[in-house]
Amino acid sequence: MLGNIKKNHVKKFRETIPLSISELARRAGLTPQTIAKMEKGLSTRKNSELKVAKALQRPYEEVFP
Repeated sequence: MLGNIKKNHVKKFRETIPLSISELARRAGLTPQTIAKMEKGLSTRKNSELKVAKALQRPYEEVFP
């Protein structure tokens, strides 16, 4: 399923703060692998996406348009 790339702004907001992938993962209660998948646009759970938006202190819709 190569066509299933989900555009998001995780990396942009993470680098603006700035946070490492590991630090964002720790804040969100997720693994660094999950954050890396998200930044590549691969499919991740909505619950994980909500945790990341909260850790970035941004509205979900802003991070995952």
